Amino acid sequence: MKMSQQSKKIRQPIITVLGHIDHGKTSLLDYIRGTLVQKREAAGITQHIGASYFPIQNILDFCGPKYKNLKINIPGLLVIDTPGHASFMNLRKRGGAVADIAILVIDITAGTMPITWESVRILRERKVPFVISANKIDLITGWKSIKNADFLDTYIQQPDFVKQELDEKIYRIVGDFIDEGFPGCDRYDKISDFTKNLAIVPTSAKTGEGISTLLAVIIGLVQKYLQERIQFLEGPAKGVILEVKQDEKLGTNLDCLIYDGILKKNQKIVIGGLKGPIISKIRAILTPKPMDEIRDPENKFDQQDLVYAAAGVKILAPNIDDAIAGAPLRAVDSNDNLQEVINEIESEISEIKIETDEKGVILKADTLGSLEALVKLFRENNVKIGIANIGNVSKKDIMDALAIKEFDPYYAVIMAFNVKILKDAEDEAYKQGIRIFYSNIIYKLLEDFKEYYEQRVKEEKEQQLSTIIRPGKAEIIPQCIFRRSEPAIFGIKVLGGTIKPKLHLINQDGVVIGNIKQIQKNNQTINEAKTGDEVAISIPSAVIGRNLKIEDKLYINIPESHVRLLRNKFRDELSDEEFEILKELINIMREKHSKFWGL
Repeated sequence: MKMSQQSKKIRQPIITVLGHIDHGKTSLLDYIRGTLVQKREAAGITQHIGASYFPIQNILDFCGPKYKNLKINIPGLLVIDTPGHASFMNLRKRGGAVADIAILVIDITAGTMPITWESVRILRERKVPFVISANKIDLITGWKSIKNADFLDTYIQQPDFVKQELDEKIYRIVGDFIDEGFPGCDRYDKISDFTKNLAIVPTSAKTGEGISTLLAVIIGLVQKYLQERIQFLEGPAKGVILEVKQDEKLGTNLDCLIYDGILKKNQKIVIGGLKGPIISKIRAILTPKPMDEIRDPENKFDQQDLVYAAAGVKILAPNIDDAIAGAPLRAVDSNDNLQEVINEIESEISEIKIETDEKGVILKADTLGSLEALVKLFRENNVKIGIANIGNVSKKDIMDALAIKEFDPYYAVIMAFNVKILKDAEDEAYKQGIRIFYSNIIYKLLEDFKEYYEQRVKEEKEQQLSTIIRPGKAEIIPQCIFRRSEPAIFGIKVLGGTIKPKLHLINQDGVVIGNIKQIQKNNQTINEAKTGDEVAISIPSAVIGRNLKIEDKLYINIPESHVRLLRNKFRDELSDEEFEILKELINIMREKHSKFWGL
């Protein structure tokens, strides 16, 4: 493989990797990179955008002799590893927006998923071409792995039934994409026109099979179709802020992707901030060593005096605390066009804001990117957000939660993502009964809150329901009249619902019969009688033959306020039988009192 003389005029293409959670995005890159980023990540889920630079020579070494005669004129590949979970839509959008080409990872054994199509939608909106990595071919039943093999080299070694199963799984993916409106989609080696067909490259991030093929296809497509896009323009750098980070040694710093121009130490920059454009001056530019990862380096950063696009860099500069993840970054060589750049930044950052409600949960996160993801996830699930801030959980947060508790105790909680809970905050939270939920997995925080919220609602509902009189209906058993008055004692059969002592009975005409003093069954006093029970009851104010007839149907007399609650708030807690009795009671009371009774 020979390097072209044109390489100095070409920057490395920016590649974004998207796909459903657990389909193998980070594993795919890790196999090439040879590091262990994913194993050190919480639950194996990528939590921050990462940027890895793969020098072309490292790629050639990995691909092996099969591709040595290809003419290569790009210096390498810069890969943004954008997380695949739906809560990271805003991060993926940033990744997709600046990408030259994308790899869409699909688990070949699972097929396309909702986040697959969400990723596709983002890429189509941003007009980013992509290649499909049909990953996890090693999980196909009967597959015989050949470590690091080119796909076709390993494919021809497979038994016919294994080839057939792989082909069927690929055809299923092809069918899904054609159904979604793509004109063509096929395995890469069957495509003659890549401008009209999506290419699928089968891969395994576990065995390395097909990965050299995937890289070769990506490089080939970039060189054939994207030459103009990756031409390097000399001039002040343009970039995007990937993450705003706090570090004990470095202070506030920015992980950025530079996609055009040159970034220099001591250069003036304009970046998007919470309160508007921020003007600062670069104190230091740090880059990870090649074949490492900006978000999780194993070795220390290298300091640079200048950086050419495309590159993932960490910028140290003063007065950048209010910088916004996802906001644009522009370098300025002179003050002549400073205002023009400020205006440009201002128009772009208007789209990136974290909005809060008057009252709601308190969100704390380690970075603004994480905070954005938290806010988006909670908002999508209709959870109100009162405060959203970066930093450790402090005593002030507990005081803020106490203020929220006065208005809505359900939301007086603190959701802490990947931050510390300070000792005085922990003590105050225990003292005041404020719940703090902590996790280093964003989706777990939402699950914890939902579980907590549902339990609180359930407990309050049960407590409130226990104070509400429920429907009940009974009829008199004619053969069981034990005493006609003072008190009347007689047998009843419960036709539906529940009959309890101390509740009032009325008949089918709305006439008040009286208060149930006692219920007995088999000469034993009981606290309630349910559907089908035959019991004896005593009512001091009832007189059989006067206000109580043998043929009467008896109903529990439910207060109108309770009826409204049962109809509007606790309908799901009533059985169909209870609800029918409630409707009968309402009709009786409307005949006797008002046609609006119970509304």
